[in-house]
Amino acid sequence: MGAAGAAGGTINGWLCFAGFPLPVREAPGFDWLVVPGGALHGAILALLPVVAAVVVRRWSLRWRIILAPAVGWISGYLSWVPLNHLVLDESLARSLDWPWTGGIGLVVAWRPFALFGLVGLFWYLVIATGGLRRRRWQLAALVACAGTFGSLWFWTDWDQWYLAVIHGTVWGVLVGWAASRASLRA
Repeated sequence: MGAAGAAGGTINGWLCFAGFPLPVREAPGFDWLVVPGGALHGAILALLPVVAAVVVRRWSLRWRIILAPAVGWISGYLSWVPLNHLVLDESLARSLDWPWTGGIGLVVAWRPFALFGLVGLFWYLVIATGGLRRRRWQLAALVACAGTFGSLWFWTDWDQWYLAVIHGTVWGVLVGWAASRASLRA
């Protein structure tokens, strides 16, 4: 699933680099580093919720759901680090403390969710509530929805909501397919 997430992130990074379907507003000249940054970003978003779900798989459903915001926050935090460092050219130290710069309280609590943490939260909920037992196309659709709706806040803030649909679907279908293959063997 990590490789599928990395592949989805690579494709989405390349789409940003190529300016498809339109250049990303405020960043018309994405450097080529958006491609490896996207790969790391996609891999983290794919893997971290799975690892969390595996660790807590024997917990009651109520506790697995209560854990979802923490998984989402950590997913958003960690997945933004490579983009912040490679794409936005911030130092590694600044990339590691990004949620705590420029705000306190609710700002720190919300920022990782706004920067793709909702993807991790929704993907984790799919897994934690038994989503891996679904048919391959259903799982791919659920993960594509997690990628799309989870990134909608970010892309809407950039006035390019349609990129949430494109990028969320690319990443989600690849991760969903890989998850369905893994669950068939489990």
